[in-house]
Amino acid sequence: MTTRLPIEGFASLKKPLLSQEVESAIKKSIQEGIYKPGEKIPPERVLVEQFQVSRVTVREALRNLQRSGLITVRRGVKAGAYISELTSEPITENFQNLIQMGRIDYSHLIDARLYIEPRAAEMAAKYRTDQDLRRLETLLQKAETLVSESRRQARLLNVSFHCEVAKITKNPIIVFITESITQSYSALIIDRTRDILSSAQVRKFIDEHRDILDSIIKQNSAEAYEKNRRHLLETYLTYAKHAPKSLHKDIDRRIRQDCNLVNAGRP
Repeated sequence: MTTRLPIEGFASLKKPLLSQEVESAIKKSIQEGIYKPGEKIPPERVLVEQFQVSRVTVREALRNLQRSGLITVRRGVKAGAYISELTSEPITENFQNLIQMGRIDYSHLIDARLYIEPRAAEMAAKYRTDQDLRRLETLLQKAETLVSESRRQARLLNVSFHCEVAKITKNPIIVFITESITQSYSALIIDRTRDILSSAQVRKFIDEHRDILDSIIKQNSAEAYEKNRRHLLETYLTYAKHAPKSLHKDIDRRIRQDCNLVNAGRP
């Protein structure tokens, strides 16, 4: 006797899109090192033949890989799809989308930086090399030179100081997160205050970075941590007055309480 199974008991069988299968196959070849950063993957017509799918399917797969940051599509003489060096751009784009959607604001960005960057400065003071120090010194010198030419460019270069400090940790997660937050922060606030901050205020931020660098040079990790923390708190107070009124109330209050504690503890 045949037992009949209830039809409602079966789950729907959904076959993945062909473009997703092509995307997964190319992604696997990248992950396994078959294609390395800077190398060109086969052209569309070859992929169409190899996968036995349409050109539209291949193009959709390549668009998805480009959005994820795994490949870069070039035009011109050297046209084609190339394996990308992994960067923080996809994370940055997600942060910027969240900013545009009103899900995160300036207070969230500084709060996140307070969790990460002082600790990165502490580790940098312990493990920096002479080459690291030269790179940081050169960056600050260039930022100082740019102040008289373009305050905006000087600020954009100066804020990358924190990214360069993060690189000393040799931890790509810390580097990617720091770069993403910093770039999102730069886009959010630097352009908004482009004509507000004076040259003297810009130089003050550069001088604060130089103070952090001095502690890194001396390998005083505790001092580097505290100077970086104070710098971020003072940066918050400077920019918060120009930020939208949509700052997260609880986070804004918490950061301002930390600012008061720091100021109260100064000699």
